[in-house]
Amino acid sequence: MSPKETVMAMYRAYGTNDERTIERLLHESVTWVAPAGNATQVALGIGKPEDAGSPAGTNTLNREQIVRFMVRNFPRLFADRTNVFRCIAAEGPVVFVEHRLSARLPNGRHYSNDYCFVYEVKDGQVVAIREYMDTRGGWVQVFGDREASRLIEYL
Repeated sequence: MSPKETVMAMYRAYGTNDERTIERLLHESVTWVAPAGNATQVALGIGKPEDAGSPAGTNTLNREQIVRFMVRNFPRLFADRTNVFRCIAAEGPVVFVEHRLSARLPNGRHYSNDYCFVYEVKDGQVVAIREYMDTRGGWVQVFGDREASRLIEYL
């Protein structure tokens, strides 16, 4: 599989909670770096609002955490979700994916946010994920003007 095919296979597995395929496509030392203190982390209770700012290691997930998030927690936090892909570009082992995620949250609020992910792929496995998103827009959609709090228990 090409790097682009690997990443798109992961998105398909992610969308269907296919744990075996996700595990197969993620390298054992993969890391996922997301914006620190983002609303998703806070809503799951795995981040704090005060974590926001420059990466300090509090926002890096390892392989086990990535699989757990993709298979167990993502579908519970984002119900009735749709992903609209805008651009998928590959340059050697690096794949850029721009998409919009829309969903319904456990608190009944609607969520729609634009994301850009950068994936590094080696030998048919994802070795690194870097996530970029509208953190402020996501925060307002998840929590509104209420104080941030856990929306679901992280499994």
